Amino acid sequence: MRARLLVALAVTGLLLTGPAATTVAAQSTDQVTLTVSVVDQDGDPISNAELTATWENGSATETTASNGKAFIDVERGANVTITVSHPDYIRNQPFTVENATEQDVTIPAYQQGQLSVVVADDNGGVADARVVLRQNGRIVSQVRTNESGVFASESIEQGEYTVAVVKPGYFRNVTTVQVGASNRTRILVERGTVSLTVAVQDPHFSPPHPISNATVRIGSVGQLQTLAGGEARVSVPVNTDLSITVEKEEYNDVTKRVAVEESDLRVNVSANRTPSLQLESMNTRVVAGERVGVRVVDEYSDPIEGATILLDSEDVDSTDADGRAVVTVEEPGNHTLAANKDGLNSSSVTIRAIPEEGETVTSTSTQTLTTAETSPGSGSSTPGFTPLTAVLAIVVSLSIFALRRR
Repeated sequence: MRARLLVALAVTGLLLTGPAATTVAAQSTDQVTLTVSVVDQDGDPISNAELTATWENGSATETTASNGKAFIDVERGANVTITVSHPDYIRNQPFTVENATEQDVTIPAYQQGQLSVVVADDNGGVADARVVLRQNGRIVSQVRTNESGVFASESIEQGEYTVAVVKPGYFRNVTTVQVGASNRTRILVERGTVSLTVAVQDPHFSPPHPISNATVRIGSVGQLQTLAGGEARVSVPVNTDLSITVEKEEYNDVTKRVAVEESDLRVNVSANRTPSLQLESMNTRVVAGERVGVRVVDEYSDPIEGATILLDSEDVDSTDADGRAVVTVEEPGNHTLAANKDGLNSSSVTIRAIPEEGETVTSTSTQTLTTAETSPGSGSSTPGFTPLTAVLAIVVSLSIFALRRR
């Protein structure tokens, strides 16, 4: 009985420890060992090289032995990046192992070198020039020259490189150099310009219409106007990034950035009219109770459908597909018509409505006094009788008496 109990306990123990043992075995199969050999350009082993391996879920560091080899445990199937650090040797780019398995890896390292570059023109050193150092098409280093026009690289592999020098206003210079333990080279650059043509067009039309007399502002270059064909032409420095701004009344301002290289350049700039509404009335004088026809158009004189028509600030109608609407003006007097749509308001139009019987004209009459006034105490006088008229009457009477005696 006791023997059976011991057997049962042993079986239970195996069942409990079985999964754990299986897990440990599974975990051990998740790692692989890379056998890494570091050699120089002649294939000789490099000892005491520190190797740092990194992958998504971990990292490891090992140092090569006298035979130039080191063993690095990494995650199976991982993409592993290995960098090499050594007092005398260097790699410009890390070494990559894709989909890691149990394998041998050979990593070449190269003797360290250094390069100094002096960038100059006819006047001496050129400051703030961008220097790009490439090896086999890959960028190794890129910095800008100091105030004296000098660029100095960090430690790099000895070998052949291309050095490209670029500065706004100068032609690009690409030179091949051989880098040893320490090199210094001088690179000359030359100023230059190209022709820039800015063509300003209104894309509302097909084909687009040229926009003449538009103002074109080009960075530090200056300001000019487009001609009848919508173009403006100017010389600009090579290898520059320029900001072009186009302005014209009734058009939206447009800004565009362009990269000028070393050949003539043409830039098309599209400018649209500033959105607007215009209300057109068929007439501005009506009889009260009559209707007024109106039409609403946009900035290109195209009809606007669904624009709200307001009579004295009250909504009275909306435009049809042709941009038309009809408004009845009931009351005599001056009235204001306007339109709006999508936040845009038209300018207003004044309508004069007159009564059906017509407008009344008020006239002012003036009375002329003909009664002669006399001062107090002078007595009365016959209206219109003066001393002159009395003399004339006597003369006439004498004339008649003389005629009768004959």
